[in-house]
Amino acid sequence: MKASGTASLDKKEQRRHSSSFVPYSIYDCLIPESFPNVPMHWHDEFEIDYVLQGEGDFICGDEHFQACAGDVILISPNMLHAAYLSSSETLHYIAFVFHASMLGLDSNDRSISHCVRPLITGQLRVNVKYDTNHPDHRAIHTLVEALINCADKNNPYDDLLLKSILLQLIWYFEKNDNLTSLPNNDISYSSLIRPALEYMTYHFMDPVSIDELAAKCNISASHFMNTFKHAVGCSAIEFLTQLRIKAACTALTETGKDIATISCDCGFSNLSNFNKQFKKVTGCSPSKYRKK
Repeated sequence: MKASGTASLDKKEQRRHSSSFVPYSIYDCLIPESFPNVPMHWHDEFEIDYVLQGEGDFICGDEHFQACAGDVILISPNMLHAAYLSSSETLHYIAFVFHASMLGLDSNDRSISHCVRPLITGQLRVNVKYDTNHPDHRAIHTLVEALINCADKNNPYDDLLLKSILLQLIWYFEKNDNLTSLPNNDISYSSLIRPALEYMTYHFMDPVSIDELAAKCNISASHFMNTFKHAVGCSAIEFLTQLRIKAACTALTETGKDIATISCDCGFSNLSNFNKQFKKVTGCSPSKYRKK
């Protein structure tokens, strides 16, 4: 994602979205101009996405849906999520990522105990997408725009207002009509393949096999392939290629390494295959991407 500067998209965060002093970040996400897509990843903070333009395919936990201009998406801490370009030429959305401390997590009052902590642990599940058909969309839409306005000002005084807006949003998100649940004996697809995703996140530059990934999840190779496709929307090998290309994009823009070295560092066995896969994902060659 692109923050008020540049931010590379790292999966289980090697980058921090918040600090104790400024417990939030705001990102201007533009696909494919800034990056080809947002591969499946997760982080410890909440995230609120507000779609400004175009259409995108979002994956949040086990939910797959299309979002368009005006839609608001709530992503709970540690929820696997991804975003891909849909039928439109551009997907433009704002991502506001914040630590639960902004909701008063350290307090022990009943609102925190019953409404905030269960949302973080996953004991309380709420709707992810709020579109124009949702009865509370107008109120949520207005609050999110005010939230973005406060975050853009980036000062202690407006942080006070920002916190109050977040609490109002949580109130809407946790209305009875917005609560969802999973049967106690149901193991989600995303939870099942999380060990493989985490392994690929930190070992994408190494040779990785389907049998190895399936073993990480303690399931058969065939079960793994079917589950992965259902949870992520693409095969494990396609996802691994996305991680490698994303890392290559970062290296091309942030380092002076030659393309052959970047290809090797990102896990490609030969330069020809790297060039082919890079163009397939980004729409241009590595050299053109670097110039652009």
